Amino acid sequence: MLRYRGIASDEPERSVFRIFDDEAPASSETLDRIARIAAILLAENGLTGAFTVGAPGELVLELSRSDRSFFHNGIVFAALDAVNDPVRNPTLTLRAGEKPP
Repeated sequence: MLRYRGIASDEPERSVFRIFDDEAPASSETLDRIARIAAILLAENGLTGAFTVGAPGELVLELSRSDRSFFHNGIVFAALDAVNDPVRNPTLTLRAGEKPP
């Protein structure tokens, strides 16, 4: 089960979210899937920014602090939900296999 463990750093041009898989930092492969789903959700909601994979357990939002909103945090939670329960989120699960827009 993937879990959000807080923000590792909140820098001027990016924010780094800590994501764990049980008690270990999430793998790069898992984070890549989360980032692809988050990219779909950003596009669907007309939000700017890009999610990328950082170090193990780190999902990075590349977006200036002045352009970030609580919606971006919500995108992270929605992407985690989609990865944790792909059956409940079939459209996102299928689309995540595609390259982000």
